[in-house]
Amino acid sequence: MAHSLRRAGREPSGEVVTAEARITMASSSGGYWQRLESHGDLSSYRIDYVIGSGKHASGYLLELNGHLFQSPVAYYRPLHAYDLAPGYEGLRSPDFTRPVAEGCVFCHAGTALYVPGTPNQYRSPPFAEEAIGCERCHGSAEKHLRDPRAGTIINPRKLAPAARDSVCEQCHLLGVGRVLNPGMHFGDFRPGRPLEDVFTTYVASPPAGREVKFKVISHVEQLARSACARMSPGVLWCGTCHDPHTVPAANEKAAYFRNKCLTCHQTSDCLDTQSARQANGDSCTACHMPRNPTSDVEHVVFTDHSIRRRPTSPSGSPAVDADLVPFEGGEASTRDLGLAYAMLGSREQNSTYIERAVHLLQETVTQGAADAPVVAYLAEFYRDRNDDTHAFPLYVQAWRMDPAQSAVVAALGAYQMQYGNIDQAISFWNQALVTNPALLLVRTNLAAALLRTGHPDQAEAILKKALDLNPSFQPARDLLNRIKK
Repeated sequence: MAHSLRRAGREPSGEVVTAEARITMASSSGGYWQRLESHGDLSSYRIDYVIGSGKHASGYLLELNGHLFQSPVAYYRPLHAYDLAPGYEGLRSPDFTRPVAEGCVFCHAGTALYVPGTPNQYRSPPFAEEAIGCERCHGSAEKHLRDPRAGTIINPRKLAPAARDSVCEQCHLLGVGRVLNPGMHFGDFRPGRPLEDVFTTYVASPPAGREVKFKVISHVEQLARSACARMSPGVLWCGTCHDPHTVPAANEKAAYFRNKCLTCHQTSDCLDTQSARQANGDSCTACHMPRNPTSDVEHVVFTDHSIRRRPTSPSGSPAVDADLVPFEGGEASTRDLGLAYAMLGSREQNSTYIERAVHLLQETVTQGAADAPVVAYLAEFYRDRNDDTHAFPLYVQAWRMDPAQSAVVAALGAYQMQYGNIDQAISFWNQALVTNPALLLVRTNLAAALLRTGHPDQAEAILKKALDLNPSFQPARDLLNRIKK
């Protein structure tokens, strides 16, 4: 955890080539740079931060005008080479416009200075504490510094099970989506409290008797489904086997974890013969917690925490209409469940989830419990149905609730343009770009509006900025060529 995020230094050189782009990585006295060549243009990006310890993979962040963005490449240690980062696989023309939201860095940074109400704006510098520090697990050190005794700081092991497990789950349980409570931010979580005081994690309930593909983010979910956890409710937790302060040496791991297993089991319980165990290095985990490829991160292998009696190869994934449920159990609020379905439905373009989301979010409005995220999602879904009669007033309502929502402000600009109010459209689009400067289509539409109102120089500058962010963005390129002619 102490290596979860750091400033970029002299990083490995390399390149990634896709159908329409080439990204090269190199370090110099001026920093670590990634250069994107696409459609004959070259853009250079100075990388500011490296995410991850590098044990399995490293990701990269860059800061542009106070906003954090993710690089489309990652370095995979098993390959000793770069490739596209998770979520970019298969893209013909990757770019540097993916915003790094608060939830993205919550698990990697000690203290991120996120600007509330924006998708990816941070103060300068963006991190008060870069890597994960002591207070993320032990709470505020202020009292302990005044009186440095064991009882003056939180010991997660001594907390009630829900609060104890929350210390690990804040980063190691992501599910299919996290829904913040109204008015809360991820950084509001404090050790000693259950996560549900700040946000609820939703998981897809797999069909009965069916295992799902192993994902790097699902250790906690797997452990919860294991027989070991189910047969010892509230006893087995991450800290049973893992010491966050020390890592056993490679040649000691088999014995270290075998001893953990033997606190509950007997050697005689093992179904294998002694010779078979010896051939396996007498490693419990090699048989019962094998290392499997993940379904969500290429080139990475992680340990299966479902602790199977016999090793199997999980296949498949949750059904497209699998119910979403709170990981910790209990009944979800209409608002939270609606937002969970909305997030996953929008991300995966799952029409079943979107329909469920619309029904639940409409019910939330009827109950008088709607906040800005609820209204914004409803507006988006109505717009996607070409139902402007319902969508437009909802966008106005969402904007009045929270004027910093860049997607809402951008949509209002489009409606004003559609209604012939070009000056209002320009105003809305400028507001949207202040909050999120990487909205390339908004930049292009704004440039077109500026061109129509007799401001070709401003339009050209807006388009050049769009192409700096993504040289292959064809709408901006086409409009810029028209202006130059």
